[in-house]
Parts: sequence; structure tokens; C-alpha cells
Amino acid sequence: MIYKFLLSLFFLFFLTGCAGSVTTQDEHLVFLKKLASERYGTATRFIFNSDKTFSIAVKQEKASAQNTNPLLQYFVFDLEKEKIVFEDDVPGGSIFWKDNDRVEVRATPGIVQINDGNNLYGYIYNVISGTKSELNPVSENN
Repeated sequence: MIYKFLLSLFFLFFLTGCAGSVTTQDEHLVFLKKLASERYGTATRFIFNSDKTFSIAVKQEKASAQNTNPLLQYFVFDLEKEKIVFEDDVPGGSIFWKDNDRVEVRATPGIVQINDGNNLYGYIYNVISGTKSELNPVSENN
């Protein structure tokens, strides 16, 4: 009887040891929050894409009379790989998910030219391809 018990116990330890570790979504979030607090402090907010595979960690101070264009600091984080895929900062502005794979960053210009029209300042970053494109691409017809 003891022999069967010890054999069962051996197989139990063997099987659980060979199972490997599976990182849960909660563990990815803990890692993200720790990394963000090390970089930006506790005032970091998180914006997830629709399927929660990526997150933007954002820090931006409130605008004040002394600082009308507070710096927007952020990084885009791949939750599955636990890796920062892009990091930047822009004066003023905003950041949001344009769709599941693209982040739109809008910057506040310092001096606006009269002939700028309705041009937007900023870019779109694709988290899958790692490419960055301007919000107002220059056309060849101009």
C-alpha cells in the first residue's frame, strides 16, 4: 500500500514538474505595472488595445499656467512578450488606440503657421510592423 502511495506521489511530482510554467494575464499586468512605476512613478495610466495584447503606459502632468504644454511620456508594451516595443514623448498632445494594432499620437504644435489649415501634428505607430507614419503625409501633387 505504501509502495502505491509513494509511486503515485512520484508521478504527481514528475508530471507537475514537467508541466512548465504558464504566465497568466495577471502576471503580465503585474510586470507592466512594476515597469511603468519604475519609469514614470505611480501617476501612470494604462490604455489597452481591444484584445488586451498590448498596453500603452502613459504619464502626463496636468497643464498649468507655468506649463501649458506638459510632456506626454509613454511606452507601448507587448503583454505576451513582456517587452517595450516603442517609447516616446511629445509636448502636450494625446494618445489613443486607432484600432487594435495602431496607436495614434497627436502632438500640440508650438507655433502654428497661418497656412497650416487643418493639419494634425503627430503620427501613427503600428505595433505589429513597428512602423511609424505621419498623420499628414505629404502628397506628391503639392
